[in-house]
Amino acid sequence: RLSDWGKRMEERFEAGRKAVMTLFEAMKVSGKIEIYTDDLELINKGFDLLKASVGSDFSGIIDKSVKSIVTIRTDVSQGTGFIVNKDGFIITNAHVLAGGTFVNAITYEQKTISAEFIGYDSNLDIALLKIPGTYDVLGLENSNTIQPGEEVIAIGNPLGLQFSASKGIVSGVHREGPNGLPAYIQTDAALNPGNSGGP
Repeated sequence: RLSDWGKRMEERFEAGRKAVMTLFEAMKVSGKIEIYTDDLELINKGFDLLKASVGSDFSGIIDKSVKSIVTIRTDVSQGTGFIVNKDGFIITNAHVLAGGTFVNAITYEQKTISAEFIGYDSNLDIALLKIPGTYDVLGLENSNTIQPGEEVIAIGNPLGLQFSASKGIVSGVHREGPNGLPAYIQTDAALNPGNSGGP
């Protein structure tokens, strides 16, 4: 069962973490290596993210990702977006912006910033915005290897509740969308108005 497998993997990661820390401490005592507090914290974070990526605990992934997610707000609607470039480029759904006369992005730090509209593709329902400043970036991966049954999370602002996460599985891949393209991933993760545009 998936839960048993996840538990076994978590136990292995914890054993691996202890072994690495013991080795580093032994090398530090012997004078063969200098270990700094920042190094140990980095190692621990790496184990946490690795553990979260194979188990049912998504806290490490959410913690790493949420700073790259923004609330998109216009005078007529609200949705979600995510930062894909350190210079402040944001991807969201085009329909989130439809009919609006202005668009703001609300960052993880709760700063409301006027966003510049760069362009959109109505067929793909995607839009590109830009805000000034330097930001954490949400890393994108190749979705071609995704398979039904894999666990997924959605992070967004459903019903105006900022930075909420929901969990589900991939129900199907290469689903045909309203535009006729078989390019969509179906999931049973709970989504509500306000999730549009989010990862």
